[in-house]
Amino acid sequence: MIKTLTTLAGSVLLLCATTPARAADDYTIELYDLYCTACHAVKASGAPQAFTDEWRDRLDQGIGTLVSHAIDGIGNMPPMGTCVECSAEDLANIIHYMAQEQ
Repeated sequence: MIKTLTTLAGSVLLLCATTPARAADDYTIELYDLYCTACHAVKASGAPQAFTDEWRDRLDQGIGTLVSHAIDGIGNMPPMGTCVECSAEDLANIIHYMAQEQ
């Protein structure tokens, strides 16, 4: 089940009832490779590492919260993770992709 929530800033967030493991489309993988690997594939960055269990506790916050953090930035993460072309849906897809344990 997917619901849409509009924040006060007008950004659209996708809220999913569950976080199923699913194959990512090529565009999501391309965005991850271009914008996310610099931090989410480098342990020394302090960012939660992609494809590890580091996402379990974060996912408990809900995908809407995680997308909001990605949009606004959090900690050392800049707003939009520097992906100016990403939509809220793209960010949700990237988060789901990174949260899959491999």
